[in-house]
Amino acid sequence: MTNSRAPADGERPPLALPNRELIERLGEIANHLGTRSFLVGGPVRDLLFGRTKKGVPRRGTKTQRGSESETLVTGSPGGEIPTSSGLQDIDVAVEEGCREFGAAVAKEFGGRLVYHSRFLTGTVLFDRPQASSVKPQAVEHIDITQTRAESYERPAVLPAVRPASIVGDLGRRDFTINAMALEITPGAFGEFIDPFDGRADLEHRRVRTLHARSFSDDPTRIFRCLRFAARLGFKIEPQTADLMRSAVEQRLPAFLTPERLLYELRAICAEPLVLPIVKSVIRERLLEAALRWTPPRGFVDGLERLVRNRLPPELLFIYWLSVLPVTERFPIRKEERDAAAAVAGFGKLRPWLRRKLKPSGVYRILRSVPEPALAVLAPLETRPVSTSISAFLDNYRRVGIAATGADLRAAGLKPGPAYREILDQLLFARLDGRIRSVTEERALLQRLAHPKVG
Repeated sequence: MTNSRAPADGERPPLALPNRELIERLGEIANHLGTRSFLVGGPVRDLLFGRTKKGVPRRGTKTQRGSESETLVTGSPGGEIPTSSGLQDIDVAVEEGCREFGAAVAKEFGGRLVYHSRFLTGTVLFDRPQASSVKPQAVEHIDITQTRAESYERPAVLPAVRPASIVGDLGRRDFTINAMALEITPGAFGEFIDPFDGRADLEHRRVRTLHARSFSDDPTRIFRCLRFAARLGFKIEPQTADLMRSAVEQRLPAFLTPERLLYELRAICAEPLVLPIVKSVIRERLLEAALRWTPPRGFVDGLERLVRNRLPPELLFIYWLSVLPVTERFPIRKEERDAAAAVAGFGKLRPWLRRKLKPSGVYRILRSVPEPALAVLAPLETRPVSTSISAFLDNYRRVGIAATGADLRAAGLKPGPAYREILDQLLFARLDGRIRSVTEERALLQRLAHPKVG
């Protein structure tokens, strides 16, 4: 790759680079440490895709022949280029000294560095006020990495890494549209590096892998392929689709650890277009390969209903989890596991809720069901079950009483099972409207504590 800076010409407009002042400062910090630095990955893709939709000049316009780089970012700091909004995801690669660079960035901006020496990566988290006059506005963290190559001992294992050039680093990535970089080194700021024609794939709206072993090396890329295609509205390049399906036929997703598989499922649930992605996962039989799972009847219709009701990603995940054959090996939080089990086992309660019930009756049935499970079930069930669930979530669970165990002791009762029974009776009476004030509650407490005999 030549490092000469291609001159900007009149046919190529400057790329608007949000947070430019911050990014320039990152390049200066790296340069002070004696290393080149680059904006890499998704941020570059998204910046270029934003311009492509407005008509980035097609490949073939005038540029420096024989060069793998060209200048896409021009203009002086603080000019017409935005500096404070739009680019919230910042990924920076340096050719040397990743840890030192991360520490310097953390010091400069008042952040905290979390570094992973095995993978030569880190994250600078901004959880306290920034010290620098250049503020990373709207940026919660900056991901940093040392340019590196990867090798895989066998399918689906984590890679061994070694330092490499920026081109070598781009060559380890999942898809060409994520294998582009913008240099941010002073004196070369804005040079566009695209050794695998990622911009052409952006312009042609296609997802293409870099090499034939990509899905074998890392089967999570199969899930990401479907996510990117749906999110960006792209087609999967035919050879890439063939490689993906071959990996599924070989059941390579089954080699993924439970942690990595769950990460991909959570990521799918967080996508704005979760429904078409899940349909693609089912159509391509990814989870049949990974877990020998096929969706039960009505699963997709149920998911569509939840999406239509705008349930958040964590509840969509619980719904999906409720039908998956996950074991104790899967690192799922107890709250999620309990909620998923409640959704899966709700059939036992459904017949009871179809009866004509007082509010206290609904409360007795549903009070032991985790609220996340009920939030999932409410849009899925039909009347009268859905009505009862909604009434519980919106009203019944918020009803309380004034009485406590101290009031029962003051009434002369010794601690024991009767406490729970009497407090429940008071709550049920309040739910059903049989008592409406603290005075009525106290009177009922006395009657329950000292029932008349005969």
